[in-house]
Amino acid sequence: MGRNGSGIDQDGPQRIFQIGTALCSNLSIIDAEPHTEHSLPSMDELSSLKAVWHIDRIKELREGRDIIPTHVQLIISDLCNQNCHFCAYRMDGGFSTEKFSDEKGNKNPNRRIPTKKCLEILHDCAAAGVEAIEFTGGGEPTVHPDYLQIIGHAQVLGMQTGLVTNGVKLKADPVIASLTWLRISLDAGTPETYAAIRESIAWPQVMQTLKYVSWLHGPLVGVGFVITRENYREIVQACQLVKEYGIPYIRLSAMFSSQGAKYYEGLLPDIAHLRSTAKHLEDDKFKVVDFFGSRIEDLEQHAPDYSFCGEQQFVVYIGGDLNVYTCCTNAYTGHGKVGDLKNMRFGEWMTTRRQMGFDARSCHDCQFNGTNKTLNYMLDKAPPHIGFV
Repeated sequence: MGRNGSGIDQDGPQRIFQIGTALCSNLSIIDAEPHTEHSLPSMDELSSLKAVWHIDRIKELREGRDIIPTHVQLIISDLCNQNCHFCAYRMDGGFSTEKFSDEKGNKNPNRRIPTKKCLEILHDCAAAGVEAIEFTGGGEPTVHPDYLQIIGHAQVLGMQTGLVTNGVKLKADPVIASLTWLRISLDAGTPETYAAIRESIAWPQVMQTLKYVSWLHGPLVGVGFVITRENYREIVQACQLVKEYGIPYIRLSAMFSSQGAKYYEGLLPDIAHLRSTAKHLEDDKFKVVDFFGSRIEDLEQHAPDYSFCGEQQFVVYIGGDLNVYTCCTNAYTGHGKVGDLKNMRFGEWMTTRRQMGFDARSCHDCQFNGTNKTLNYMLDKAPPHIGFV
């Protein structure tokens, strides 16, 4: 088988926060103390090695066959209610900006997958044997007026469901309690920095959301923190905040853009110290999941040094524009487009139009090197001395 920064008005954030506090002071999802009875998860849930559990699919790959993906990322909305300075879809130099804007050049297009089409895609996923659906961006999933119906439908069909959200519009609902996992994107440790980098007055509402989700017993709940030049000083504060809310983990990651690792030039020693300090907050109920170092290695490597991309075999990305892409890093680009569902069912595309002759070395960068290198090792001819484990 062929193997295939922005300048910030220093006074502006405080003014935005004051306005946001006034507007949101009466908003509350649940009026209670945060729940603190979570036990520490193993965090194998976030491992890049999970593909090795799908031995049947790996066997099919070894036989030169394409496989049914285990996981579909479904972008039900490209519209967002915030404007993060590090958004890969909207910022200058973002990897996924090429085809994301609408025909008028609007970087926040009012584009959503119609509910009927979402349900059709989910039916096809379940019928094919897809195990899990991730609702993420693109835009903000909860901006879609029918997001609860759509996620709930995936659950009724028996698929696992994950949701990445900024938490501003998240509703207390049995569908949310029935998620497999839920991650709230926070990316700040103070309301002022949150207002500055997200251009949003929603900090008080998000704090109420964190209080609500800390009480959920169904999904594994976590918080996301993308480290940037604007927020790196608040790594420890954010970790402490998340811990105090009784949420089991926070995930630290890096910004992916055309600037690569140079974006962090001069900051890496300070960031390393703060990441290390944050790790000391861990106990039997809280974990700091630190992906920053491995993401920097990915950015420093740039293009993969292997040809076969196993990630796109296991995970399919469907954009809010109803195009299918190889992955989230290549989303909304000509390079990454591998299908169009505007006039085709997803099930038909998977069985008749899916083409996997994609060479990973053609990508500018890859954040799935861990998964891909593991899969390439499992698919290659067995090395000598395999008995000496």
